[in-house]
Amino acid sequence: MPATLTAISQHLFIHRGAVNVGVIHRGEEALLIDVGDGSVLDTLEGCGIRWVDGVLFTHHHRDQAYGAPRVLAGGGWTGAPEAERALFEEVDAYWSDPKNRWHVYHFRPHHVLTEPVPIHRTFVDGDTLKWMPARITALHTPGHTDGSMTYLLDVDGQRIAFCGDLIFDEGQILDLYSLQKGFGGLTDYHGFMSAWREVIASLRRIESSGATVLVPSHGNIIRDPRSAIDLLETRLRDFYENYLSTSALWYYFPDLLREQSSSAKPVAVAPSLPTPPFLHHVGTSWMVRSESGHLLVMDCGSDEVIRQVENWLYSGEVEAVDALWITHYHDDHVDCIPRFQQQFGCPVIAEESVAQVVAQPDAWRLPCLSPSAISVDRVVKHGESWRWQEFTLTAYHFPGQSLYHGGLLVEGHGLRLFFCGDSLTPTGLDDYCAFNRNLLGEGVGYDFCLQLLENLHPDMLFNCHVGSPFAPSPDDLKRWRQMLRERVSLLKDLLPYDNPNEGIDPFRASDR
Repeated sequence: MPATLTAISQHLFIHRGAVNVGVIHRGEEALLIDVGDGSVLDTLEGCGIRWVDGVLFTHHHRDQAYGAPRVLAGGGWTGAPEAERALFEEVDAYWSDPKNRWHVYHFRPHHVLTEPVPIHRTFVDGDTLKWMPARITALHTPGHTDGSMTYLLDVDGQRIAFCGDLIFDEGQILDLYSLQKGFGGLTDYHGFMSAWREVIASLRRIESSGATVLVPSHGNIIRDPRSAIDLLETRLRDFYENYLSTSALWYYFPDLLREQSSSAKPVAVAPSLPTPPFLHHVGTSWMVRSESGHLLVMDCGSDEVIRQVENWLYSGEVEAVDALWITHYHDDHVDCIPRFQQQFGCPVIAEESVAQVVAQPDAWRLPCLSPSAISVDRVVKHGESWRWQEFTLTAYHFPGQSLYHGGLLVEGHGLRLFFCGDSLTPTGLDDYCAFNRNLLGEGVGYDFCLQLLENLHPDMLFNCHVGSPFAPSPDDLKRWRQMLRERVSLLKDLLPYDNPNEGIDPFRASDR
């Protein structure tokens, strides 16, 4: 048998390619479970198999099925979960729908095929199929995707479970970004890893079915399901508790977080501080007013900001609008910037990572992306300083809530004020959406941000969604960095990668 094939029983082997492809066979015919890149055809011929009768898909992700046109070129039928049929057949509708392009706060589904695959038969929980030597039972096992299906094969006296990407190996999972799911009325955007309990519940159901072997779509064949699932549950829970220990959601939705984890302890809340009299907060915007009545505005996500500035100009409280600084690209911060520019004619300033996104939003696929293309008049680099009125301003790359995020240090009136966009709240880190690209590791992502704050020693921090300044203590910053280091260590066990960012960043290419 070729090295790419692993025999399970007389009538079942696994093609180890881009994904693990199940091959049920008798004579010259085969039924496949998933197809990956289609390279399974190259090895089937060497086994004397001439005809693929059909393909069963565990879930809709394109790495499972993008080789289907090649595999099915000679004919054959396809089967898939009923709940995901449209994600195989109607991909043009998915990709052309503006709701999947702009203002995206949902991430289920994702990784959808780019070319349609016709589905001839669909399966719901409990459906059965008899194919030559095998009896197949479909189990709805959500977690990795909402419609994921496990196929239980009774063949040659064994029960084998093809479980999609619910598990990778003993105690390991393919990725965490696929677990992004809303909870408690919140959108997927706030639900980092919230589907992990669904994953475990689905795996326990497979375990209770009597399956003695698990075949994941990616990873190793598992011959001790209970041990593998037990270890995965422990590691997922430990990692999730670590994540909750620094979460900004304790500030926004503490009751919902308590429901998510009965053992998680609410974190301390940094006290609110008095707002300096030259600062104003409107919507998701902070504004700095100079002694001469000139205004620096940060972000403009709604017309409320424009109306307030107009009122100040009309009343004489503000003499002129000098500039607008963009903290990050999210729609609730930039939607109305083109109208703001048209109304007030002021220059727009952004750190270079932010500028590249807001200037050409149609070149990106990111969460909360606004279709509003913004003309950025001044692109600044990390550490670049300039004078404005009586203040010194310094721009920083601040890859916290998003990789495409800036921070602004404002020095004046004897104060050092740091405007952190949405990256920090009085309870911790806004890292609740993997699709924002919250990278982990020393000197990157939030570790970079926290180290910067340790070096800058600002007197106050300002979050665009928090109406008062706050100041995390040095011990807070130290604890958050320590929890991030522990997070990396936990991920090295939970994920099958040397660099755990391959399993938490959906836009990062894996070298596996």
